[in-house]
Amino acid sequence: MMRITRQICFTLVVVLILGACSVSGVFAAEHTVGSSGAEFTNIQTAINWALPGDTIIVRSGLYAERVRIDKPIILLGTDSGGGAPFIDPQYEGAAIEILADGCTVKGFEIHNSNLFGGIHIASNGNTVADNIIKNNALGISFSSADKNSLTGNTITDSTSAGIALEDSKDNLIENNRILDNTVGITLDESSRRTHIYHNTFSNNQNVLSKSATSEWESPVVMAYTYLGRKIDSQMGNYWGDYHGKDVNGDGIGDTPYVVLISGIQNPWLSTNQDVLDLFPLIDPKDSYHDISPTLEPGIVKLPVVPTPVVTIFSVGTPIPRTPTASVTATPVPVSTLPAIILPSLDHLPWIPALLGVFALFAIGGVLIIYKRMKGSRRPSPDTQSSHPFTIPELSASGATITTPATTVPVAEDPDEAVSGQKIYFPKDLESKYTGIRYVGRGGVAHVFAAHRKTDDKLVAVKIPISFDEITGKCFLNEIAAWEKLRHLNILEILAVNILPVPYVEMEYVAGSLDAVEKPIPVWKAVHIINSIADALQYAHTRGIVHRDIKPHNILLTPDFVPKITDWGMSKIIATEVNKSSIGGFSLSYAAPEQVSPADFGRTDARTDIYQLGVVFYELVTGSIPFGGDSIVEVGNAIVREKPIPPSEYNPEAAIVEKIILKCLEKDPADRYQSAADLSEALAGYLDEDEGV
Repeated sequence: MMRITRQICFTLVVVLILGACSVSGVFAAEHTVGSSGAEFTNIQTAINWALPGDTIIVRSGLYAERVRIDKPIILLGTDSGGGAPFIDPQYEGAAIEILADGCTVKGFEIHNSNLFGGIHIASNGNTVADNIIKNNALGISFSSADKNSLTGNTITDSTSAGIALEDSKDNLIENNRILDNTVGITLDESSRRTHIYHNTFSNNQNVLSKSATSEWESPVVMAYTYLGRKIDSQMGNYWGDYHGKDVNGDGIGDTPYVVLISGIQNPWLSTNQDVLDLFPLIDPKDSYHDISPTLEPGIVKLPVVPTPVVTIFSVGTPIPRTPTASVTATPVPVSTLPAIILPSLDHLPWIPALLGVFALFAIGGVLIIYKRMKGSRRPSPDTQSSHPFTIPELSASGATITTPATTVPVAEDPDEAVSGQKIYFPKDLESKYTGIRYVGRGGVAHVFAAHRKTDDKLVAVKIPISFDEITGKCFLNEIAAWEKLRHLNILEILAVNILPVPYVEMEYVAGSLDAVEKPIPVWKAVHIINSIADALQYAHTRGIVHRDIKPHNILLTPDFVPKITDWGMSKIIATEVNKSSIGGFSLSYAAPEQVSPADFGRTDARTDIYQLGVVFYELVTGSIPFGGDSIVEVGNAIVREKPIPPSEYNPEAAIVEKIILKCLEKDPADRYQSAADLSEALAGYLDEDEGV
């Protein structure tokens, strides 16, 4: 009898442990959904089959269904070769409904919910991240949903609102892109203490809010990199209708963005109820890098905000921001931050509650063992069924990917594609580099991106187009000038050799000023031009003049730091479509002394200043100062015509107009005589009293 009792006790303990483990997620399972080779072909079937705490991984494909999540699970979309899995509810309702607490939905593309939402949240403590939600009535909607986290989503083309909150509290909305919706975000009066920051809003109307208690900037000071500078500041949101300036270049607007609180104004109060984004971002969030908190957890640095006077503002109206002191405030209450919501047993007598927990563990343990054993003996009910709306998995290019035996040829040059010629990376250099791909062509060289085998560093490798005497001389001239230069705003040469073949290894920078949509804000153009001028001054003091400054030769890092490339190269081949190149320079950006040296003298450092003036003109107007239908017309305009004042294209350019026109003087003696002089003028470009 004693032995049987021991066995029963031992079995009960095991069952209790297994039940506890099942609740804690130790035995959580992982399921797959896909068009073939997966457990399920239907997302909802997988959810119905799953247990709380399970993870469901959905592969690439089209899923024409509505998804209802009624248990705490993790639903992950993964790109298995055909892009993010695509959920289309066929105009029958919300694509995904989250009804259980503690769920995660990540990595999906959701379209066409018509009169419904892409994702509807009616529960607490959930995470919705990195989804693309497009062409719905509502992108993501909250209804009596608290302490949820919305981050990294792109929400576009919603006919009603990108994000809508109704009676929802303490939610976090961070680092989302809300674009081209009728309204970006709506909040009713009952939606309180919502934390909304680091988002990009660019919509017909960005905000429609009745919530006076929401926060529109980060609760702590953040460290980040902007335009190549490391800065500490709180950060708000980017607003497409914000028109403030950024004099100090920290990426934060100098005046707040006003979030108009509609429908609850009290005319008898001495103040209105509008709230402010005190730290509006000048650029979309993607322009800010390496963002991290600067303070210890729980320490919040907030400005002392003066109470605004009664004024009628429209949404997005900038108002002066009074300089404020920073103070150390009390820690942010945990209750204001998203968290997993767990049921409370505080209101139950402790003995019945304890017995209930033990019973739950025991039942849960028996059920989990039974279901796992049962599931292991038979296939999932959906395994052999076919889904009429799924599509086969494809590679990224829509076809089967094959790996070539060698890295050459690596690409086709568009200029040579007609003749069927290929661009070949020298086989003799394959021992040094891997992951080689063609990225562009200069005057006498092809440029490849590659990873060094020694340290896997991504670099650019420049190879002469041909190995004749003229090309070789131009290539060596460029190396001789460029190799001496070490400056933040000059593309760095990392290695040079003529063996086994002539090549130059350089810092790799993917973007260029040529690809930037123009015009750009005047203040941003000033920062870029000032950085380039500083690099030119550095080169000029070392006896090196570029002579071909143009947007194509100014690369841009992800931090928007300009870097001058192609130093000292004699341009032999016209490489730019619809732009002429003569005598080693591009005519559209040529100085008068390059077009007519007999009239204006020889080129020198002031030639670079003229060309930088052309670039400056183009950045703030979107147009080059001199054009024409032929080389002769362009050349005549450069040496004889006066440029149209930039302010006639862009009134905001008036403040830098004198600087630009001085750079563009025909006679080099009338220009700034050094790049340092130009930088000095740019330093005071907003001080109208100084006559800038």
